Amino acid sequence: MNPNQIRVVKTATDAELLSEPYYSRLWISVKNVQISRRNWLEEIADLFRDTDVQIQLPSGKCYEIPVVDDIFDDTDMRWFSYYLKDDGTGRNPKSRSRCLERLRLLDLYFRIKYPMIAEHFPR
Repeated sequence: MNPNQIRVVKTATDAELLSEPYYSRLWISVKNVQISRRNWLEEIADLFRDTDVQIQLPSGKCYEIPVVDDIFDDTDMRWFSYYLKDDGTGRNPKSRSRCLERLRLLDLYFRIKYPMIAEHFPR
C-alpha cells in the first residue's frame, strides 16, 4: 500500500452483525482481547481518534463516527457485562444484543486494529 494512501474500512451490514456465526465470532474476539470491560469505551474512542482510516458504509458513503459515550450510554458498563456473559460452556453468549451501533463499533474496532481477526467474522 502506498504510504500516502488512506486505508478504507467498510462497516459490517446490519444483516452481518445480526447473523449468528458473525455475532459469535465477534463475541469470542471481544472476550479474548485483554481489555477490562470498563476500559473498552476508552479503547474504542482512542482508536477512532488516533487512526488514519476512512470508514465507509457498505454503500460507499462516509460513516460518521459517533460519540462512543453516547452510543454505549452506560457508565457502569452493565451492558458490556451482559454482553460478555457466556452460556456456561464458555463458547457461546448467554444472550444476544440487538443494539446495532454498539455491535458496529466493536466490529469496527477489530476491522481497524485487528483486520486479520475481523476477516474471519463472515466465514
